[in-house]
Amino acid sequence: MPANLPPEYFKVEQKYLQARTLEEKILATQELIRIAPKHKGTEKLLRVLKRRLAKLRRELEGREKRRGGGPSFAVKKEGCAQVALVGLPNSGKSTLLRKLTNARPEVAEYPFTTRLPVPGMMNYEDVQVQLVEIPSLVEGSSLGRGLGAQPLSAARNADVIALVVDASSDILSQVKTLVRELEESGVRLNRSPPRVTIERRGEGGIVIRGKELAEGGEEGIKELLREHGIHNALVVVEERVSLRTLEEILEGSVVYRPCFVLLTKTDLSPAVGEPPEGLKVIDAGKPPEELKREIFESLGLIRIYTKRPNEGPSENPLVLPRGSTPLDVARAIHKELERGMRSARVWGSTRFPGQWVPRDYPLQDGDVVELHS
Repeated sequence: MPANLPPEYFKVEQKYLQARTLEEKILATQELIRIAPKHKGTEKLLRVLKRRLAKLRRELEGREKRRGGGPSFAVKKEGCAQVALVGLPNSGKSTLLRKLTNARPEVAEYPFTTRLPVPGMMNYEDVQVQLVEIPSLVEGSSLGRGLGAQPLSAARNADVIALVVDASSDILSQVKTLVRELEESGVRLNRSPPRVTIERRGEGGIVIRGKELAEGGEEGIKELLREHGIHNALVVVEERVSLRTLEEILEGSVVYRPCFVLLTKTDLSPAVGEPPEGLKVIDAGKPPEELKREIFESLGLIRIYTKRPNEGPSENPLVLPRGSTPLDVARAIHKELERGMRSARVWGSTRFPGQWVPRDYPLQDGDVVELHS
């Protein structure tokens, strides 16, 4: 099928060829993707353009890391989770970090006060959560504007994203800008990773299971793999996916992160607008202990206390994803224990203390678990 590209496409393509900077090339490539018709005849062209865009963004990020001696934006993870505080200039990130941790970032009225990530440990009851203030984003951060793309790379490496939004300004506009910049850098918010596995092999050709669920079917998948130099692999597709999603999996260019909104400056004036539906919103003006509790509950984690028969529960909990089971507890302790575990006793969420439960019983925050093989 012919591509039938419109005249505007070739004008923008010329603009790309004449571009002198990475930012100009990225903008032109984005425009080419927008203009190109979306049908079977342009599938390969669109994949090439999107691959080019991903490469240009990686080059831009690499340049930002090398700029001026390249201070590191990497923050070593500590505690049970790392939460990135992401916001526009003067949204209240530094004030919030001071309120919840012992960190003492500079607080000022002028923008870009924070120029490197600032970590702090939030103590919530018997666990610690690492909060990291990310240098401010602006519209176009993914193109190198403001402090560049490095703040986005720091946010990308966190476990959870907290959008810090100034309630006295346009809330919806702020959220849209932050989400757009994160999306452009390959961070997908509040979405689950696609149920697709691609296992590279040394021989045997390309074997595909669930090919009917993928855009382009078997031939589309095989062509994509060959374009990436893969000639032997097992591909298992368990849900409907596009070829672009498969390409993101191959390139490792996308991460999936939980996200919520921390609404600051709610005491200054009535909130200006509302965030999009589907995003949990926490009023950051609440007392510290109440705010800490809400933040922890938004992480999707639970604390589990283990015990041996005829002994008391452990003082330090295991911190596991919400929905974990006794089998997950055994796995977190040791693989041998996982293999031999048959059942468990649970205190807390069960109908009566010490109730025997199966290995797949859904545990709740604060449960005490005694494993039995």
